[in-house]
Amino acid sequence: MCFFTSQYMQAEEIARKYGRRTERVEAARRMLAAREGETGTPAGGGRKTTVYDLRLNEGMYVSPAYAAPYTVIVSGSDQLQVMRWGLIPHSATVSEKERYVRENMYKNARAEHLFVSWPWRKLWQHRRCIVPVTGFFEPHYDETGLSRPYYIQRTGGGLFSIAALYDEWQHPDEGTVLRTFVMITIAASPKLREIHNGGAHPFRMPLILPDDRSEAWLASDTDTPEGVERFLVTPDDANLESWPVGKGFHYGDPYDPSKIERRELREPKQALIF
Repeated sequence: MCFFTSQYMQAEEIARKYGRRTERVEAARRMLAAREGETGTPAGGGRKTTVYDLRLNEGMYVSPAYAAPYTVIVSGSDQLQVMRWGLIPHSATVSEKERYVRENMYKNARAEHLFVSWPWRKLWQHRRCIVPVTGFFEPHYDETGLSRPYYIQRTGGGLFSIAALYDEWQHPDEGTVLRTFVMITIAASPKLREIHNGGAHPFRMPLILPDDRSEAWLASDTDTPEGVERFLVTPDDANLESWPVGKGFHYGDPYDPSKIERRELREPKQALIF
């Protein structure tokens, strides 16, 4: 499944594409900047504090799900939202919330399970959102079983929309509200099947929404199973391109553009360039 995205544009560019405002993003920037100025800020769950705990993922060439990055999200609101990757259901206790974070749970949701599996079945009707990205990463396994990451983007680059669900969790004692999301995945297209061909969950890809259908996905009157099901189809891959990247793409500086640079394979004939 997709556990790494790329989002190297600023929130203002996202706002222009989706016709949204940025006041909430600006407030989040100020909050995170103040937190970054503090010393010894804990990340929670015993983790070491990272850049993903203290900054938005805008301008980042790689954002890993396991780091629960603060992400710019598009919802039905006229404001861009800021949420963390890794759904925390609103009904979770404090100990459950900590376990979900610690065990990296609820990062992806299968489209086929939205109406029947908890917690998705509580969210599909009125908690849909969009993750705006510039690309994503998937592993490819060669005939020897060795894996190599590939980067996938819209042909020529640019923002595109991945369908997602979100929820709001309120701390029972502190009253603070945490907004989180889960990315929706679908059976892979023919080209993506060639790339994501192994691992624990092969032949999957993010549910990419066509530009002309993104607002309909968010619309409040899209509230029946039939209305939502029409979006749960494997995307057309004709306007996607991919190439192999370095095996250590998810380490080091996430703002480094070399994270998505093409890297030649030892045997070029194995490359799945399209």
